[in-house]
Amino acid sequence: MKIACIGGAHIDRHGLLKSPLVPATSNPGRVSTSFGGVARNVAENLARLGLEVSMVSRVGGDEAGRAVVGHLQSLGVDTSMIAVASCPTASYTAIVEPDGELVLGLADMELYDEITPAVLDSGRLREHGLWFADTNLPAQTLSWLVEQGTVAVDAISLPKARKLRGLLPRIEILFGTVAQASEIAQLGAFSNATEAARALHRLGARAGVVTAGAAGIAVWTGGDVRQLPVLPAEPKDVTGAGDALIAGTLFGLTGGRTLVEAAPLGLAAAAITVESGATVADNLTAEALYARLAENCR
Repeated sequence: MKIACIGGAHIDRHGLLKSPLVPATSNPGRVSTSFGGVARNVAENLARLGLEVSMVSRVGGDEAGRAVVGHLQSLGVDTSMIAVASCPTASYTAIVEPDGELVLGLADMELYDEITPAVLDSGRLREHGLWFADTNLPAQTLSWLVEQGTVAVDAISLPKARKLRGLLPRIEILFGTVAQASEIAQLGAFSNATEAARALHRLGARAGVVTAGAAGIAVWTGGDVRQLPVLPAEPKDVTGAGDALIAGTLFGLTGGRTLVEAAPLGLAAAAITVESGATVADNLTAEALYARLAENCR
């Protein structure tokens, strides 16, 4: 099955603090730059897992944009649906605590407002058996996509998760955190992933995965909600964990597994990624995924 990943493809900057954050002053740390964007990260993970993937996005006509496209091409990702815009390539800056937890994320992503239904090639998209979209896309584009095909969607952040209100019954698979689920549902803060999953189902969400960091995930299909623990790992940076979880889960679905059966592969991908110290682990392969899952089942 060929998968289309639609949404963010940009530059990530990671600031790793040497000690816990002290607000309103200079903090010692180390800055690194990598490729980012939720849809782009998922596309790279899927390509490393051996799947056929297309990336649908926009980049600037600058060195950053050329680098983003070139790297995807080197992994075998089809980039023919990435358009070049007149403005600079988007970016995301993350400030991370020594334990790997994110303390601040800064998104410069107005470029993606240009990805409207009018610029998307619905004919070429329909050549793909599954579409994955992130909420970097405009609300009208997300609404159009879920009307056109089988779409899995990631909520990404609290402000962007609001775009999904009213779309839940039309989303095939919804991915998000407990906090993002609370933002979508507007029912106050949920205490755990299972509570959040049940609330989203009551609001019409057919299936999905709610993550709660080290507390694990809740997976639901219809009214059946399952709680799954994370796999043991020694995290260096958790920034790419959610994207790896999505990719591993989608990988499992393409192999004929149900969502509940596929989610453990997502957890294995997340464990490999957080230990790598990178947003996308370069040692992620299908073989490594199965080995990590088998190791945890002993």
